[in-house]
Amino acid sequence: MKYYKKLISPDHDNMSEKIVKESEDFEGKDSGWTLDEILRLEVRTNRYSAFRGSSSFIEAPKQIAKTKAIINVINQKDSQCFMWSILASLYPNTSHPNKTRQVMPPT
Repeated sequence: MKYYKKLISPDHDNMSEKIVKESEDFEGKDSGWTLDEILRLEVRTNRYSAFRGSSSFIEAPKQIAKTKAIINVINQKDSQCFMWSILASLYPNTSHPNKTRQVMPPT
């Protein structure tokens, strides 16, 4: 538990300082409001486990997809959705731009 307190303590201080600074800025704008005290600052943590062996693909809502304003690359064999979106932007292809094989850089 002490280990976690060491990790959280600097962040807690930074958050507290930011809250105080923002409240001072707000008070300085003649709002008439003042911050008397911070009663509680709650930090919750959760264990993160990345997708393994599965896809990170999420189908775009039909309303957005039909506008053709986005390219939603279908990456069903990996969890590299960010990489595929960057490649689709760098190497545009009008023929099936949502397929991973179509957004590969030219060789």
